[in-house]
Amino acid sequence: MWAAELAARLGMSRQGIRGHLRALASKGFVRLTSRPRHGTLVELTLEGRAALRLGVLPVVGEIAAGTPTLAEEQVEAYAERLTDLLPVEPGDFLLRVTGDSMVGVGIFPGDYVVVRPFSGTPEVGTIVVALLPEENTATLKRFFHEGDTAVLRSENPVYPPIRLPLEAVRIQGYVVGHLGDPRRRLKR
Repeated sequence: MWAAELAARLGMSRQGIRGHLRALASKGFVRLTSRPRHGTLVELTLEGRAALRLGVLPVVGEIAAGTPTLAEEQVEAYAERLTDLLPVEPGDFLLRVTGDSMVGVGIFPGDYVVVRPFSGTPEVGTIVVALLPEENTATLKRFFHEGDTAVLRSENPVYPPIRLPLEAVRIQGYVVGHLGDPRRRLKR
């Protein structure tokens, strides 16, 4: 937004808003860019968006999942988009998980997986979205193969492996990320 437009919306003079914008810029909340014949462009930074709680989450450090480490809280960065957290590329997509066959790797019903489109034979052990055309179904499983047989394994011992001829399985993509709500896990 241009400084003049912001001043008009706030009912302030251009001179009156200048000092406020400089103060916000010095704190890192806005970025000011002067453009000849256009005025000053005002852009909200990630820090500004975080201060206003506009869909930005602070990354405040690390947490040990093994040996405890010293707890230090310090904002290292801000995450505004999925791409700030996961290795998302153009063409990737999200799927909401139903069923509990992948709970052994922490993927619970209602969670989301980020899938990268892929066709062909994936690496052994990769979590894939497998289309089973003859059954008109799709499933999320770990991929293995034994000769000409595809073996789709769940991460829940309740479910036996699915064994099909390799040519009867079409891999639609593989999982590159996962998002879940821990409250769902507590209900189990």
